Amino acid sequence: MSAAPSPPARVVLDRRTRVLRRGGVVRVLGGDPVTLVTPTPSVAGLLRGQVLTCDTPAAAALARALTDRGMAHPDATRPDPAHPARALGEVAVVIPVRDDLAGLAALVHALAPDLAGGARLVVVDDGSAVPLAVPPSPAGERTVILRHETSRGPAAARNAGTAAAVAAGARVVVYLDADVIPLPGWLGPLLAHLDDQLVAAVAPRIVAAEPGRFWVRGYETARSALDMGPGPARVRPRTRVAYVPSAALAVSPHRLPPVPDGAGQGPFDERMHVAEDVDLCWRTDRAGGRIRYEPASRVAHRHRTAVVPLLTRRAFYGTGAAPLADRHGAAVAPAVAAPWSLAVAAGVWSGTPLGLAVAVAAAARAWSRTRALTGDGRAAAELVRRGVGASIRQLPEALLRPYWPATAAVLVATAPSGSRPARALRRRVAAAALAEGVWHWWSARDPGRLPVDDPLGHVVLHRLDDLAYGVGVWRSAWAARSVAALRPEFRR
Repeated sequence: MSAAPSPPARVVLDRRTRVLRRGGVVRVLGGDPVTLVTPTPSVAGLLRGQVLTCDTPAAAALARALTDRGMAHPDATRPDPAHPARALGEVAVVIPVRDDLAGLAALVHALAPDLAGGARLVVVDDGSAVPLAVPPSPAGERTVILRHETSRGPAAARNAGTAAAVAAGARVVVYLDADVIPLPGWLGPLLAHLDDQLVAAVAPRIVAAEPGRFWVRGYETARSALDMGPGPARVRPRTRVAYVPSAALAVSPHRLPPVPDGAGQGPFDERMHVAEDVDLCWRTDRAGGRIRYEPASRVAHRHRTAVVPLLTRRAFYGTGAAPLADRHGAAVAPAVAAPWSLAVAAGVWSGTPLGLAVAVAAAARAWSRTRALTGDGRAAAELVRRGVGASIRQLPEALLRPYWPATAAVLVATAPSGSRPARALRRRVAAAALAEGVWHWWSARDPGRLPVDDPLGHVVLHRLDDLAYGVGVWRSAWAARSVAALRPEFRR
């Protein structure tokens, strides 16, 4: 694959990005994490709207700086006339599957247009009880079928499929699990991102195959663990989109970092049977590769529709915390806070006049220091406002998700006293659990998606979801005999 223009022909400013103009100075506020940059006067004039056209070297350099910071995103929905569409003959779809013949058949049927256009098909039967018969497809002789006699896990299955795809001449590998169905127009935006030689992987948005509005179906429609939301993003640890799932993921294999010695032959660490996709994302980012999340491309997933399977899966996801902490250290910290933001959150949730006064004083001091650093009171106020909002949300999220066993232990220990502080503490925790749950429901609104009309059921399932995930995190910590996955990080 030859080097392509980088970045794409157009980039679009993120909806959270603000271009601030004051006294002839232009500053850009946004990104993830939120930062403030001051472009040189020679390129600041290019920021005249939401779209930046990369038709000059200066514009291309500015676009790269903005997209790397999450302040803007490549527009992959419009073809670049300077770069023709990638031939499907360079693409191989790898499907790891176990005991799901119906799902495999439905997926192969949905892929028929892409396979007819020249894409290759690699199916890896990862130890199915009865060997799976791959349905006929337009791929014909471009189909490779592999079988593991015993299940070796999704990482090993994808690695085997990747090796077969590359050996057959594929330059792009698209991983699709057997429980997903790509929707029309899904592949083009992914391939457009991979035309940038710095992009190693790109993921579509994973939506509900059978959306619902109530109880488990409604909760999964609104807040599936596989759905990274409606906004595009650069994928990095500790950002809004910290990872993307490998249930649907397109990669350029030669741009991915190798796994550590003894962890398998391919991009995935075969020692990991959960969170192997998170590990791949973070290793790739650390090696300098870009990973993009592109919601303009959509793939439908058969979500779980009953409580027990939902919570069992969430607990399973939680068990990936300790292996990730072992490999990536503080990147997996369940809470990250600066002292001032922690003071603000604690003061607000205390609900007392003294606590609120402390919160206001901490926010004011943070604004004063930020203004001194930036020289811009308006930008400082916006930075502090966003930090305050994040810290107020993060405190109950932490206490009720990864740290809920510790929170529960404190409540149980103080209950017998019946003292006023103990009663106040219980009221504060109950209020936080309700308020954070309602926010979780309200913020899941998406104009392009079916509305979820069950706030009470959503809040209940969200709290159960947090309990299940927390159980998984603590189980993984116990199994590893390490508290690394539970250790918060405090920044100055």
